[in-house]
Amino acid sequence: MSRKKKPIRVYSQAVIETQHVFTENDQVYIKETNLSTSSNNEMWSPIQFKWVSVGKVQDCLVLE
Repeated sequence: MSRKKKPIRVYSQAVIETQHVFTENDQVYIKETNLSTSSNNEMWSPIQFKWVSVGKVQDCLVLE
């Protein structure tokens, strides 16, 4: 009788930090993460952000 080996499972302990964002009228907003406010009002702030095509990003990454 052959025994099957159990697969080795690797679990990542690293935390992925994320931020809530949304866009409106070509402006990007980020959600403020102020834990000291106890109100249910969400605070959103505009940030400087420019959309760049994938092609332009790839051109910047090519080393010659």
